[in-house]
Amino acid sequence: MSSLFWKFIQNPRQVGACCPSSPALCREITSFMGVENADLVAELGPGTGVITEEICKKVKEGGHIAVVEVDDHLALALEKNFPDITVFRGCASQLDSMLNSRALPKADVVISGLPFAIFPEELQDKILNGVLRSLVPGGTFATFAYLQGVILPAGVRFRHKLEELFPEVSTSQIVWNNMPPAFVYRCRKLKE
Repeated sequence: MSSLFWKFIQNPRQVGACCPSSPALCREITSFMGVENADLVAELGPGTGVITEEICKKVKEGGHIAVVEVDDHLALALEKNFPDITVFRGCASQLDSMLNSRALPKADVVISGLPFAIFPEELQDKILNGVLRSLVPGGTFATFAYLQGVILPAGVRFRHKLEELFPEVSTSQIVWNNMPPAFVYRCRKLKE
């Protein structure tokens, strides 16, 4: 069984999924975001690195990738499997401070695999505000949600949060080839 499955069993309020995102969802969340032209792509909650791998395929030569992972064992595995990326340990709400600590620029793209639906509202707010502080003007943010959660009160609240914080919010087609089926929220920060 995958290490993600055991992490989910040990702490379902932190991990949120028992299996990694499918290749189809990884392609969808990294599409139409500007990854190919980004100087810096940040990923929140990379877990085992399946989305990270897709970002690595798309990022331009000379582009930088930084990831934030709260679990030490997963962070160590990411450092081993992706030696050319910067791995930060800690809460995703501190992304801006983490980037500053390594003299990295603001991100052009932030991609999240975090399980927002299971987070308390206060943590959602902290992370989303951290994303906004970390993005360049006009930068993009993507996260996914499971189809069954979209009609639940927490899912509706989360969509409203995105619409309050970002002037542009759209959704992808449903990725049926994922367990469970999911879709991607694509958001753009104000260009200022």
